[in-house]
Parts: sequence; C-alpha cells; structure tokens
Amino acid sequence: MRFRALSLSICLFLVAGALHAQTDYDLLLPSARTSALGGRHVALAGGFSTLFSNPAALIDEEPRFSYSELTLGASGPIFSLAGIVMQSLGGSDVATLLATPAVQDLLQSIYARFSLAGPVSFGYVGSGMGFGLFNDTQMVVESVGSAGLEIRVGERFLLRGGYGMAVPLPPAWNSRLAVGLGVKGFVRGDAVIGTSLLALPSLVESIGPDLLTAAPFELVSAIGIDAGLRYVWRETLSAGVTVDNVYSPHGAIAYPSLSGFLDGSGEPGAPRYGTYPQQVNVGLGYTPSLGAAERFVQDVTVLLDYADALDFWIDPSNAENWVLKLGLGVEATFLQVLSVRGGFSDGLFAAGLGVDLTFMQLNAAMFGTELSSEPGLRPVYNLVVGLEFRG
Repeated sequence: MRFRALSLSICLFLVAGALHAQTDYDLLLPSARTSALGGRHVALAGGFSTLFSNPAALIDEEPRFSYSELTLGASGPIFSLAGIVMQSLGGSDVATLLATPAVQDLLQSIYARFSLAGPVSFGYVGSGMGFGLFNDTQMVVESVGSAGLEIRVGERFLLRGGYGMAVPLPPAWNSRLAVGLGVKGFVRGDAVIGTSLLALPSLVESIGPDLLTAAPFELVSAIGIDAGLRYVWRETLSAGVTVDNVYSPHGAIAYPSLSGFLDGSGEPGAPRYGTYPQQVNVGLGYTPSLGAAERFVQDVTVLLDYADALDFWIDPSNAENWVLKLGLGVEATFLQVLSVRGGFSDGLFAAGLGVDLTFMQLNAAMFGTELSSEPGLRPVYNLVVGLEFRG
C-alpha cells in the first residue's frame, strides 16, 4: 500500500509538463524530431512540424494526412525518482523515505515533468496549406521558495492552421520565394496543488480523486497570428524569417476548485487578459547534393537558427542570453528508412533517431533545456519517444 501510494505520487509528479504561462509551451507541441534537431528551424520544410515553424514553407509540402500520435516525454531527475521507488520496494516507510536528507535535497530544487501528446493529432498539410487539431496532457512538479512544492496538472487542445503563397521571381534566378500566414489557438485547463516539504508525506497518503477535484483550477485560452517568409536557392540553400505572435491575446479565469468548475458551483475570479510578445526568428538551411552517395544516404540537411532575436527590445524583462537562442541541427536519412539527428540549443546538446515505417514513424530524442535566462544555471535533460501515424 505504501509503495502504491509512493508510486502514484511520483506518477502524479511526472504525468505532465511545464504548464507555466510560457509561449513555448502554450502555442507549440512536443516533438521528438524537432527536439533532436535543436528546436524549431524556420528554414526547414519538415512535414507536420511546418505548422509550428514557418507557414511559408507549406508550399513545399507534399499532401500528407495525420491520423494520430502518441508522444511521451519526461524531464528532470527521472533516474533519481526511480531510485526512490526501488527503495520503497525494499520495504522503506514512505514518510521516513521522504524525510531522508538525500530526498529532501532533491525536492528542494526539483523540476520534474511528464507529458503525453495525443492521441488526438488530426490534420493535413500540402499544396500551400495546412491545419491540425492536437491534444496533450501534462503535469509538472517544481520547487517554490525554500520549502514549497507546486504541482500543476492540465489538459490542452491546440488548433493550428496556415497558408503559404509563392511570390513570382525571374526564372533566371533559379530560386523561389514564399510568404505565409498562420493562425493558432488553444484551450487549456490547469489544476494546481500546492504543498510544503513537511506536509508532503501527508499529501502522498491522501492521494486520490478528491485531491485533484478539490485543487484550485484555472481555464486559459488564446488565439494568435504568425507570419513567415522563406527563400530557397537552387534547392540547396534556404533562409527563413518568422514573426510569431504578430497578435496573440490570451485570457485566464481562476476557479476555487476543479469540482466547482465542473458542476458550476464555484464562483470564478475576475478574468485576466494579456498578449504574448512577438518573437522574431531567423534561420538558414543547407542541403548538399551527394551524387552517387544518395543511393545510401538521402536528405542530409544542416540547419542554423537564431530565435527570438529582438527580445531585448520587444520583451526586455524576459530577455535571454544570446547563447540560449542559437539552434543547430543536422539530419541524415539512410536507405530512406533510418534518420540520424543531432543538435544544439539552449546551450545544450541533443541527439535522436527516427524510423520511417511508411504508415507510422517512430522517433526518439534526448536533449537539454535551460530553465533560467543564462546558460548552465539550471539545465534539465529530457527524453522523448513518439509514434506518429501519418499517411
């Protein structure tokens, strides 16, 4: 019983992701391929990820449908938490185990996340247009202050759409130019559980449906517009520029509890409104011709991006170190089946693999993210595995 309570509490800590009011979470979707390539790349035309990177690149997408997806991600001290579970298997008392110095030190600065994107992942891209409806379930446990913990659990539905249009250029230039417009919106519900390190053993013992339904609840929604530009020269060099959140208003309403929201008995607080700041992103792509080697190696691509280039001017209070804005990605496909990927973003390295089984794609990635605005102050490593059903 004690092991079940402890295991359930760790799953509760991990069944989710960072539901902070961050633009990167609110308006994007976890992707194993993108993560392995060092983040989004605005010069890349890359299947359904184009909906989230650059609407102008939609003109270079072949018609393709998305039927479903399951992408599982975990962040933070995963192996340390697994060690706690193993100790509980050995008969350790839950309250005693949580009170040990090693566990207390871990919890004082913890950031742990688990996310599940899908199964809703329905959409279409091709011939200059695209749309998609997605869902994901996320939760994060994060230390607050010197002796507090906050657990946020939520469900989100995200809608993305875009349209790209070619701009005529002289044939002698041997190049093409496209502009694009993207629209997006989401609805998200968050349940927030707060506790202290001293009260954590009692919280573990009381885990159940009532714990979540009695937690304060927040409903968040937003709509937004993006714009993009992409230039391709001789099918070898590409350049892209996007402006995310040209105009993206959002609002939130807080309720005393989740049950009060569900049955209509809770009196909501005053709505809060705001707009996401604009983000200007620039990127380059290079796809060399491999000649005879293309029998074995296809689609070699090198990508370099600089994200949120004007944050020091548009949103100076949240500006990041320039190192965190650099994104580097390399991808090569072998025998048209196996993709090998590597990248660099947030000042940390990334790597991953992909297997194309025609009706299904299997992708996996290990990568780092920086939770602070300076490199190396609070890095977190992540694992993502995804099954994507495309046609």
